[in-house]
Amino acid sequence: MTVEPDWRGRPSRWHRPVWWANILLAGVLLLCYGASLVSPRTFWPLAFFGMAYPFVLIAHLGFLSWWAFFRPKRMLLSAAVMLIGWSHLSDYVQFFGRSAPDGPITGPKFKVMSYNVRLFDLYDWTHNKRTRNEILDLLLLENADILCMQEFFSTDDTRTFNTKDTLLHQFHWKDVQDVYTLHTRRGQHFGIATFSTYPIVARGSIGFPDDLNNLCIWSDIAIGPDTFRVYNAHIASIRFGDEDYRFMEGLDTSTPNDSLARGGKRILHRLRDAFVRRAEETELIARHMRASPHPVIYCGDLNDTPMSYGYAQLTGQLTDAFVESGRGLGHTYIGAFPSFRIDHILHGPEITTWGFRTLPDELSDHHPIVCWMARAAVDR
Repeated sequence: MTVEPDWRGRPSRWHRPVWWANILLAGVLLLCYGASLVSPRTFWPLAFFGMAYPFVLIAHLGFLSWWAFFRPKRMLLSAAVMLIGWSHLSDYVQFFGRSAPDGPITGPKFKVMSYNVRLFDLYDWTHNKRTRNEILDLLLLENADILCMQEFFSTDDTRTFNTKDTLLHQFHWKDVQDVYTLHTRRGQHFGIATFSTYPIVARGSIGFPDDLNNLCIWSDIAIGPDTFRVYNAHIASIRFGDEDYRFMEGLDTSTPNDSLARGGKRILHRLRDAFVRRAEETELIARHMRASPHPVIYCGDLNDTPMSYGYAQLTGQLTDAFVESGRGLGHTYIGAFPSFRIDHILHGPEITTWGFRTLPDELSDHHPIVCWMARAAVDR
């Protein structure tokens, strides 16, 4: 009598590399979780793993599928490391959304919009006159009560395009706080701005000592019986230049070794510098928020993913509106780097949100995001 070999017995040679890869990526996934816990000032390479989280997670889904067919017991490794960081999954994908408050509210509801407008296409990246008009049309269509813009541009020359006066005089916004980090001799101003249909009763800014081109402003906005403190921030970017993009886009096997070394070191230096600066800047904002006498709303371009130390610093005391009421993946960045959700609307426990949307419009290198807000009748 001939006994057929059990194909589920001893692992065959072609399963072994998959298993070792599974073990390796299990360790990588644990390092991804560490990116939100350890400041880049302490150990900056962990931030790379945070950026890689969604891709590593997809790899583990592949391992689960593979072992489910060949070796079901070996699914336990990927399942275990995924369960350890299960709470992070909701930061990246939402399935249901919410189109109404989840409980009673008090005071008026209001709509909030955050948008990195990339200087209204000032430098003609995509035919700026048409793009500027389309951005204005979009702002008019969404009709937000509070509009936070990063990379805002305005000019004193009324013959060209004075965005500040246009938004105040031809749209429904009644008040503005705008702070600029760069002024040119031609009367051009580059910075950040918060527009509101409600009065801004107090205002200020948080300067970042090592970054002159980014900042955070705060505006106390009186809405009905309440006052909300709205933070509008543009956190440190990687600052890739044309040379860096050419290096990444043109990298191939024919690139000389010395060019690979120089280009690679330059990219690593820029990434390390950005990781560290973002950690410092978000710590400053989080510290300022803890002293706020009013319920807090944060809008801004974090330039970092949800699996990051900076995001964890802010969401340690605030709720992500995308997580609370969004749907889908919510990716906001459109540039050459991989698409990530780096623009956020966050809020304190006194506030509830609904109807969060990442708009599909590609008029900048960021998608705008919007949601409805109101004070919850009972703090959550």
